[in-house]
Amino acid sequence: MKTTRYNKGYTIVEMLIALLITGLIASAGFEFYISVHNQTMAQEDISDMQQNSRASLYEIGRTLRMAGYKVGTHAPYEILDDTLRVFMRGTQPVDTVTYFLARDTRTSMVEGEESQPVYRLMKKTNSLDAQAFTDMIESVSYTVVNPTTIEVSLRVRATRSDEDFTSNDGYREFTATERVKLRNLGI
Repeated sequence: MKTTRYNKGYTIVEMLIALLITGLIASAGFEFYISVHNQTMAQEDISDMQQNSRASLYEIGRTLRMAGYKVGTHAPYEILDDTLRVFMRGTQPVDTVTYFLARDTRTSMVEGEESQPVYRLMKKTNSLDAQAFTDMIESVSYTVVNPTTIEVSLRVRATRSDEDFTSNDGYREFTATERVKLRNLGI
């Protein structure tokens, strides 16, 4: 049999080695992509939690600063557990703005199992229907620091579970607190 000196082409061993190297590089690239994607999603959740809590605290603070405005001897506010009622004069002799928590049934189930309940922060003005103000609230607390200052603390939860976060069933939490000075007492 005659052997040729200059065979052109690749052997099966060379092809398998090239395929193995290509597979390893593709696998490493895919792992890197998944890692970066998960970090991006976690950062997005953290940003959403912070924004939700800031917006909620801003709105509650704005309403609290109006507590007692031109209501005479009527109480300027009322705190019952996780419910806050603020009384002021606006469109009626005494307007009432109520913030309360309502269980969010859409997000309380995780893969078919009961998880830590989450709530919606609801806002009700006078006799109008209550409207959802913020989702994914774990708790809200109102503390009277002194007769003219109320501290509002709000804990929100991420919408998605993060597999890299081990506590709280993988859900990240964020707590924000603000002290509000009541401006209109006795006006």
